[in-house]
Amino acid sequence: MLRFILILISSLFVVGGLHYGYFLIRDLPVEWPEFLYGYGINFVMALIVYGVLLYMARKQSTYLGFLFLAGSAFKFAIYFLLIDPVFRADGQLSFTEFFLFFIPYLICLTIETLAVIRLLKKIDQ
Repeated sequence: MLRFILILISSLFVVGGLHYGYFLIRDLPVEWPEFLYGYGINFVMALIVYGVLLYMARKQSTYLGFLFLAGSAFKFAIYFLLIDPVFRADGQLSFTEFFLFFIPYLICLTIETLAVIRLLKKIDQ
């Protein structure tokens, strides 16, 4: 789990820095609290989903694929419950706000997928 957390944090910092730099270079409006909110929520959700997968891998590893899909559904539910209302507070969802959630979402999803693949290989051995 520690390795997963370190890879996730370092990846989000690198991508977040590039992402923020892109917004600055293109002179796109971005608010720091919204930026941290999008990245922070994705980080926490990735930890929760991977933690549940690790726990369940010890108990019942045959359903990890379904749990992984349920984790993705959980993330989208959190998006529509917690993030979308914040971003739509002004009545619209801008290009910037959309990518404040989905870029870290894709990074977290990629890292989770690779970690689950490694976990499944470990279980098969």
